[in-house]
Amino acid sequence: MAQHHVGEKYTPDHSGEDEIHLPSPTLAPPVVGLGVVLLSFGILYGTALLLLGAVFMVLGIAIWLINDAREFVKAGDHGSHGGH
Repeated sequence: MAQHHVGEKYTPDHSGEDEIHLPSPTLAPPVVGLGVVLLSFGILYGTALLLLGAVFMVLGIAIWLINDAREFVKAGDHGSHGGH
């Protein structure tokens, strides 16, 4: 473990570490959230909101899964562990 003295600039050692992968921004989570809200109001106020909320929720989940699958394919096979 390296020692650092007061006044020295600290630079972390990232040798041997993989880069942290962050997913790209998407509107899918807010669409799912809107669907859940509309679905909840539909339970209270009527079938039209219930159906609209279900459509938004299903579309949001589908968009989210499709985006995730595209990113997985684009990322390639970075996690192989000796063929296991």
